[in-house]
Amino acid sequence: MFLYKARSFPSGSTICGPPLNILTRLIMFIQLHFYYTVPEFTEFWCQLYGDRVGVWMNGGYTIITCDAEFAQQILCGVNSKNFIIRMGNDDGLKEIGMYQSGIIWNNDVSKWTLQKRIFQAGLDSNARQRASIIAIEKTQQEINRIKISALKENIPTVDLLNVFRHITLAITLEVTLGIQLDYEKSQYLIDCIVDYFKAWEFFLLKPRFIWYLFPLHLFHHRKSVLKLREEIQNIISTLDPQKTTFLRQLYNNNLTNEEIQQSILEMILAGTDTSSVSLYYTILLLIENKKVANQLVESLDDSLLEAVLREAMRLMPVGPVIIRKSLNDCEISGIQIKAGTNIVISLARMNRNEKWFEDPLKFDPQRFINNEDLAKLSAPMGQGPKSCVGQRLAMVEMMAILPELLKEFTFTRIDDTKPIIDTRTRWDIAQQPVSKEILNVLPRKKIVFVGAHSVGKTTIVKFIKSRMNGTTISETARHLLKELNLNADILKNDPDKSLEFQEAIIKAQCKREEEVEHEFAILDRSALDAIVYART
Repeated sequence: MFLYKARSFPSGSTICGPPLNILTRLIMFIQLHFYYTVPEFTEFWCQLYGDRVGVWMNGGYTIITCDAEFAQQILCGVNSKNFIIRMGNDDGLKEIGMYQSGIIWNNDVSKWTLQKRIFQAGLDSNARQRASIIAIEKTQQEINRIKISALKENIPTVDLLNVFRHITLAITLEVTLGIQLDYEKSQYLIDCIVDYFKAWEFFLLKPRFIWYLFPLHLFHHRKSVLKLREEIQNIISTLDPQKTTFLRQLYNNNLTNEEIQQSILEMILAGTDTSSVSLYYTILLLIENKKVANQLVESLDDSLLEAVLREAMRLMPVGPVIIRKSLNDCEISGIQIKAGTNIVISLARMNRNEKWFEDPLKFDPQRFINNEDLAKLSAPMGQGPKSCVGQRLAMVEMMAILPELLKEFTFTRIDDTKPIIDTRTRWDIAQQPVSKEILNVLPRKKIVFVGAHSVGKTTIVKFIKSRMNGTTISETARHLLKELNLNADILKNDPDKSLEFQEAIIKAQCKREEEVEHEFAILDRSALDAIVYART
């Protein structure tokens, strides 16, 4: 019955796609529930049929699209209020507590409207100001933790995604709930959140009878949901209901205890993982684009910083698909859309399409400078009435966190053989990396050794290089002697040659230091050494 269920859907040339007979539906059902995630399923059919395709998902007719103009009409056009609910399996939503509760997947319009108002009030301008201050404070704490950890390692490394999760979780807890957790409790909560996301993906669209084909997965995911809910209950037991605007809104709007618990759970979910993964991908892209990273450090220009974040979210969207469902019949771009039609917008494919973005695979933040229309087009956090209510807070905290880290450290990849845009990811609602990259972390400083000739400066430089993997600048004078065909006797007997040589050293040294201005470098001399030698 799940496969055979009939529904009227558009036909003709406006929507391409295969004939949706029982065989095609069966193929799509098997693809979606046994082989593909939703973004992979969307990518498959868009590759075959183009920017708008009619398929069968979740027991109903579904339009999948990577057409930016069509997507804009769905998200923020005149009929956008017709698309404020999402496709989902009711049984699955009940398993994760989102059925007619919370804000993320609540398809009860009146309840969702109330929850949206509560969340908006809790994330007002005062909350954003506090978030910016707390973000800097928490980032500095993590910077100190990285430095302490680096002292214990031969080659300092960092799990940067986990660092970002600690920071964003701490901001969310303090701004919205007025509490702080120690590092161990935060790590436990982060682990619970990561596991919950995996359970969310498992339950969201799969019909109940499919769950029991994967008994071990079912057991693990139910356990993950229970663990996070128990942890949220423990947190709620410590809260002062009047401490923050968000809490006052929750407790003063006649919500049930279950609704309050789900709202707090979703605030922590959304506030922790989306921003942290976006920051992680941003750092990876900046590693590949050192010129842009150095511009950020030099200028600390908010417009450039925002453009960098928007470009990173365009190339590596944490939410690669936007899922909607129509409430009533309507017409979009000449297409008759029936009530109950599912909509899946592929941001990942749309944002890498040269039709909408020039040279789409290039990391080019300049495209977003003074271009608000393009920022809306990429829609990393949605647009319109169903967009992310915390997107302004997310930008505030990301714009506070990123400069603090970049001022202190440079990062390098241990394995840089594959471009970042080809990073293997998996859709656990948020598009997570399949395997986190552990990065080398280096201070954004220089170590300069000075002293007389032949006292072991170069040997020390090489030793530090072997331990810390920095850039080395050494033996400049020796290289120049060879290049200029000079030797010690010539310099000793010809003062003019000696002065010219020292001048050449200064120029060469300054040029090499300029090349690594914003990197960790170890030097066995400074440009000033040449002046000392010239005087003697």
